[in-house]
Amino acid sequence: MQDLIIKNVKTAEYKKVDLNQFYDPEGGHRHQFGFLKSTVVSPYKTGEGKMSVAFYTLLPGQSNYPYHQHLGREEMFYVISGKATLRTPQGEREVTAGDVVFFPPNESGAHMLTNTFDEPVSYLDIDTYTPSDVVLYPDSGNVRVLAESMQKSFKLDSEVNYLDGE
Repeated sequence: MQDLIIKNVKTAEYKKVDLNQFYDPEGGHRHQFGFLKSTVVSPYKTGEGKMSVAFYTLLPGQSNYPYHQHLGREEMFYVISGKATLRTPQGEREVTAGDVVFFPPNESGAHMLTNTFDEPVSYLDIDTYTPSDVVLYPDSGNVRVLAESMQKSFKLDSEVNYLDGE
């Protein structure tokens, strides 16, 4: 049974995440993918619940993740403080403290948040839990398949025959 959780954005413990260093320390990237993250609740870790909730902070120049869209989960950002540039299929726009943004699990929900300003931006990220998801990355043509603990990335154009190797 899940317990009640109360966590404050100002006093939460944050973990530094550097996606560039983790996935490709020698690579050249157009963006610095990194952030500070404090998980409030995560069914991916506990196996309980239907929502994943985390606080994020982007320092100036950081992007949260590459431009992507989920096919299996809904996601919502609530900007707590600061401002950032949000990229969606409709273009780029500034989001500021108090803004709520909902991303549906389709091409309309593609997004990337980048701090193009001089001060940190903090936001609450809430997404629906699903044990599997497919994430498309329109800029690179990558696709990421997530199923329980398995996470694999592929090029979208590297399709094989369904019975290949069987």
